Order: sequence, then structure tokens, then C-alpha cells
Amino acid sequence: MGCLKRIFNMVIFIVLLFAFFAYGGYTFVKNKYDAYTKPQREVLINEEKNFGDLSGVSADYALSRSLNFFGYKKLNALYIPKNQKITIADLNSKEILSESDFNEGKIEEKLEELSKKVINSPVMPIENIEIIKKGNLVMGAKIVPYADFKADVKYIPFLTLKGTIAVYDTQNSKNGVVDKIKDKISKDNSNITSKVIISTKFSNDYSDEITKEFISQIKLFSI
Repeated sequence: MGCLKRIFNMVIFIVLLFAFFAYGGYTFVKNKYDAYTKPQREVLINEEKNFGDLSGVSADYALSRSLNFFGYKKLNALYIPKNQKITIADLNSKEILSESDFNEGKIEEKLEELSKKVINSPVMPIENIEIIKKGNLVMGAKIVPYADFKADVKYIPFLTLKGTIAVYDTQNSKNGVVDKIKDKISKDNSNITSKVIISTKFSNDYSDEITKEFISQIKLFSI
């Protein structure tokens, strides 16, 4: 009986799967996905003000957003001429990474941890991180810290990445149910969270100037 039940369930699954594709289910889902991840630029800029004012970002940077699967809301900017991707992730916290980490010798440790959550994990975790340069960048009226780094790709010998990481704080809107719940249970109801900007690419093809130019084009609203 158990074997017959499994066969019956498999047949039902195949029939439903066939019907899903035959009656446009895939196209419907794909259109919904594309509408969310790649809306018109003006729509995205208006809906994602938690990350700052993106209206001044050059059209050379194609903007999109990712589905929130791992608890971190992400925006993406693809620099079209060089096919270099930049990610901004809302860390939902000010503790995971802060501006002080750049000056207190903690950035290597924090960066390795972030690589497991934000960059490419679990596809391409990094290790042996080396900070090449640290400094500050101007984002509107705010100064934000950054670090250029290089790192080995874990489990793949002789494959090296270069990248840039920066962090800044902005205040999120409190329209969502999750934000309202967070306000009730948190002692700090300012709803200010850290946003991390990170870009990585294979060593010979990475341009830190592309990332820094993108950062400089973002303006922050008053907190």
C-alpha cells in the first residue's frame, strides 16, 4: 500500500506540474518576480527610500532588488559597462557591523562573517581576508567609512577576489507589521539600521572606483 500511495502521489504531482506549465503558471510567477525585482527605476527609487535617496545614481548602474530569503533586504546595482555588481543590504541591526569596526581592527572578522550571510554564501564563502586600504567616502552630507580588501575563495585554491565594503545608517519607515512589532519589543524605537554596501569580483577584473563612485551618488535623508 505504501508503494502504491507513493506512486499515486507522484502521478498527482506530475499532473499538477504539467498543468502549472501548460496553463501559464510559470509565466505568471515569472512576471510577478520580474515586477518586484526589476520595476521601473522611478518606482524602485520611490519604494526603497530606506536605503537613501537613489535618484542621483547614474543610469550606468542598473538598479534591482532581491527577494528577502535570509532576513536581509537587498538592493543591487549592476555597473553595465563593466558588469560589476554592487549590493546594499539592510542588516536589520546596528550591531552586526558598525562604523567603529573599521577603526577598531574588527573589520576582517566582521567581513568574514558577513561573507557567509550577505555576499555569496553558501556558494562562494571567503577566507584569509586582507585589508588593502581604509578610508572615508562622502555620501551626501555624511562621511561613511570603507575598506578595500582581497580574499581567497574558500575550497578553491589560487582563486582570489578583491572588493570594497562600506557601512552607513539610515532610518527605516515604520509602515510594515514587522517594523511595528520591532518597535514594541525594542528599547530603541528609532528604527535606525546599518546598511552595508559591498562589491566583489575576481582580482584582475575588480574596480574599486566603480563602487566608490556609486556610493558618492547616494544621498541620505535626515535622521
